[in-house]
Amino acid sequence: MWVLQFLPDSFILYVVYCAMTIGAIGILLSYVIKHIPFINIYRTPIQIISIVIFCAGVYWYGGYDTEMAWRARVTEMESKIAEAEKKSQTLNVELQNKVVEKTKVIREKGKTQIEYINRLVEGRTVEIVKDMSEEQKKDFLAKQKELQEALKNCPVPRIIVEEHNKAADQK
Repeated sequence: MWVLQFLPDSFILYVVYCAMTIGAIGILLSYVIKHIPFINIYRTPIQIISIVIFCAGVYWYGGYDTEMAWRARVTEMESKIAEAEKKSQTLNVELQNKVVEKTKVIREKGKTQIEYINRLVEGRTVEIVKDMSEEQKKDFLAKQKELQEALKNCPVPRIIVEEHNKAADQK
């Protein structure tokens, strides 16, 4: 049946209609022949052949109709695929822009955290504490004191770990 793909649809439909018409004419003719004397002996073979041709035509018409339904579905799916491809291209561009922006934010945040840690280690905390409340300043100065003691003893201080975690946080 795959060979039928190469034939025009109108030609296939023409052949199907011809088979059904020939079969129907043969069936009607077989009923008229029974009244003609010398030809009526061929009535039964003509009737059988006509019924077979008509049934083949009906069967082929069903196959043709199914084939056309599948072709319509294929065309519909191809249009949906083309639409999805167009949409995916725009979404890919948007996604790429989001990835670039997120990477930029992560780098800036990491750079900010590194600068913050460098200020802590160097002791330049005036810039850090200027916008803090009194309670936050107390906590910060306690952590800074711990940092200074830790730098002397060389264990990893809690504030460095916290700031490292902030730098690794991708939000």
